[in-house]
Amino acid sequence: MLTTYKQNLIALSVFFAVSAAIAKPPVSSDGLVLWLRNGPNVYKVKDSSGQKNNGIATSIVISNSPSLVSMQGTRQLTLAVWIKPNSVNYEFPVLISKGGYNTPGANGGYEFTLNSNGDNDIMFFSGGYYAYTRQANGSLINHHLGEWIHVAVVADASAQTIQFFVNGQLYTNTGTYGSLTDVNFNVSNNLYVGAGDPVADSSRTSFDGNIRQVMIFNRTLSADEIQKIVTSTKPK
Repeated sequence: MLTTYKQNLIALSVFFAVSAAIAKPPVSSDGLVLWLRNGPNVYKVKDSSGQKNNGIATSIVISNSPSLVSMQGTRQLTLAVWIKPNSVNYEFPVLISKGGYNTPGANGGYEFTLNSNGDNDIMFFSGGYYAYTRQANGSLINHHLGEWIHVAVVADASAQTIQFFVNGQLYTNTGTYGSLTDVNFNVSNNLYVGAGDPVADSSRTSFDGNIRQVMIFNRTLSADEIQKIVTSTKPK
């Protein structure tokens, strides 16, 4: 009887551990290829020398996989992430990067960055194509340092449409350069969160701040789905 009781306790412990690890996403998991609930700056690296020179990881590297390039087949992509910037002190702090904007290196993939110079707060790059929040003038990011901000970009290469969302709201003044038709998502580079892909343009720099709830889909999310993510995943 006691053995059965212990077995039941173990089974329950395993069940709850698995349930905690496999969370239910706030929107349909259709096309969801990556969901990191915790980002860089959460993971501590302990110094075993006894001198307490402990560190904090400032970026995450994820090995390339078929799912991370599956948007080449769907021709659709959504990147969504919560950020809490401490500063935007360089031209292009990177949120998500897989591939590079300029050759040499992979001329394709996808990059989601901030922008400290000019009037464009948020930018998306893929090969020779890029899009930006035109005339934001710091209103989206730079004037809200130290605050949690949800940013998302939704791209449909076949329809040649791209949208930026900030805190669930569509930003209607989007500028673009190049053609989404020619975008190549199928690059073999690893995925970087909080830091630029090493082959990316030299103007990229690491993000200064906290990142949470990194979500990548190989489909376009609706405005309602973006809003649902915002309302149900905001960090405390």
